[in-house]
Amino acid sequence: MRALSRSELSMLLTWAFNEQEVETAANPHVDALTLYFNVMALPVPEAVAIVTHARAGAAPEDPVQLALWTRGLSLLCDMLQQPMCELEMFTRGTKTEASSTASAA
Repeated sequence: MRALSRSELSMLLTWAFNEQEVETAANPHVDALTLYFNVMALPVPEAVAIVTHARAGAAPEDPVQLALWTRGLSLLCDMLQQPMCELEMFTRGTKTEASSTASAA
């Protein structure tokens, strides 16, 4: 999976926490759950900053919260680069293409 920028990741977090309501929905999108569980694995101050501002849909204005939010997004970007932590929406096409190529051979 390609590395996500902080702005892309911020939009995905807003999507997960607002549109998908990942914290309370009975059956949220699998990518929303992946983001949620990875946020919960962050250090508490960074996780709180990310959750608070993902719910609000905007980056923090307070310099301390902005620093925690930025650090949390950087850590989250690194976590999402791990092999077992791929977002389905970014790998859907590549898996289909790989399986169809293998079956054709």
